[in-house]
Amino acid sequence: MFHAWLSDVRLYRLLIAMQIKAQLQYKVNLAVDILTSFAVTCLEFGALLLFFIPFPTLLGWRMGEVALLASIISIGFGLAELVGAGVDNFPFTIRKGEFDRVLLRPVGAFMQVVGSDFLLRRFGRITQGLLGFVVALHFLPNLHWTLAKVVVLLLGIASGAVIFVAILLLGATLCFWTIETTELTSLLYYGGREMLSYPMSIYHSLLQRAFLFVVPIAFGSYVPTCYILERSLPFGLPLELAFAAPLVALAFALVAGAVWTFGVHHYQSTGS
Repeated sequence: MFHAWLSDVRLYRLLIAMQIKAQLQYKVNLAVDILTSFAVTCLEFGALLLFFIPFPTLLGWRMGEVALLASIISIGFGLAELVGAGVDNFPFTIRKGEFDRVLLRPVGAFMQVVGSDFLLRRFGRITQGLLGFVVALHFLPNLHWTLAKVVVLLLGIASGAVIFVAILLLGATLCFWTIETTELTSLLYYGGREMLSYPMSIYHSLLQRAFLFVVPIAFGSYVPTCYILERSLPFGLPLELAFAAPLVALAFALVAGAVWTFGVHHYQSTGS
């Protein structure tokens, strides 16, 4: 089992290295793609900040606090886009009948799919998230940092990336039966990122429960942000729950992995 896992990791590194090498052949095009992604995401971030021109707070959340929340989820989402592009493109693999070839190779199907695409232009969003983080700190001069807060920040970003990739994997699994991914996947993936860029307290309690206990995107953004800002969590949950983000992300990823394995075992060729 360990040797098989090690072999998959080596394959993934090789596939990613090939993707990076291929994209670096066109340096100008790559630079334009990264700058374009950076500009678009900066506009999104700027639109969020413009809200605070007529309104000083959003249910008690100040501009710097919301900027911190938005930048944390942007970094996590950018990492998910970076490593999950192959999963996001899985519907095309199914429609073209290329998944049959994937299954014939003596390596894991998931590793081949996730390693089939690696988009360096996604560094544009990650860069914007980092810049947004600096902007947020500028508006939060009295924010007191501790080692625990730094750990929660890093765990939250990594957990958020894992949860977003798991959402993509669940959507990809649906393609085994629907050929096309569903709008529900886009709603959770893109809609979840957009919604969790704002304080979760502005939403109905049902949505709050959904993002905490069903599709736990909040553990990659809102929960760690509340810990850093020392704000209370919904439903009286303890702030220390922020340290459980990796466990929550792992549990959600394992569910997505189990669903993916079930889908692979029940896959029927398109016949094309």
